[in-house]
Amino acid sequence: MLIFQIVLGVATGNDDHMANVKKVIDLKDREEVTVEVEVTKIFDAKSFSRKDGSSGKVRNLKVKDDSGECRIALWDNDVDMIENLSIVEGTKLRCQDCYVKQTDFGTDISKGKKGSITVI
Repeated sequence: MLIFQIVLGVATGNDDHMANVKKVIDLKDREEVTVEVEVTKIFDAKSFSRKDGSSGKVRNLKVKDDSGECRIALWDNDVDMIENLSIVEGTKLRCQDCYVKQTDFGTDISKGKKGSITVI
């Protein structure tokens, strides 16, 4: 049964929660992923103006797992997540159903509308 699950990517209620978790080194542009990472740096929030004239906020976290590091970009209302979840350097996070984007700065993960970020 285990071989069947791995080949087809089938998840059952009995599977280990790590079964669908990807490593940072394996992240690809424009894919939806679940990763478990540790926060190594928290950057200050920045405000900006969009092309349509509305304002926005962004705050980045540098994170790592045992395969590499990347950045989590928190946008607008999600910027407050750092204080609301008491995230500090060393906090372990599970980013589930989040979106990967390759940028000039490297690999970024964003929660988007469907994703979730929780402290583990």
